[in-house]
Amino acid sequence: MHPPPPAAMDFSQNSLFGYMDDLQELTIIERPVRRSLKTPEEIEKLTVDEDLSDIERAVYLLSAGQDIQGTSVIANLPFLMRQNPAETLRRVLPKIRVTLEDTHLMIQRLWISLWFVQRV
Repeated sequence: MHPPPPAAMDFSQNSLFGYMDDLQELTIIERPVRRSLKTPEEIEKLTVDEDLSDIERAVYLLSAGQDIQGTSVIANLPFLMRQNPAETLRRVLPKIRVTLEDTHLMIQRLWISLWFVQRV
């Protein structure tokens, strides 16, 4: 048995105002402003030269960037492979392998530390 088809969206004036009323009832969650603001030092640390090619930028971020920047490179790996497969395989993938090996080693050390702490 198939589920019923979704109801068609009603874009009439009365219906849209009903949606607006529902949206206005939602509570806006406030979070501390400090979490989103960056100091000049933090901005400088996250800034990458705009003249770098995508491959050069990926290599730089994997070598010297923040974890989130390395994650972004990994997420964009399919784009890099389509753009320049030879250079991606030659220059970017080895850096990703090193990054993953470092992460794996760090996780192993963390587990060992936790194991010892629980034994004491």
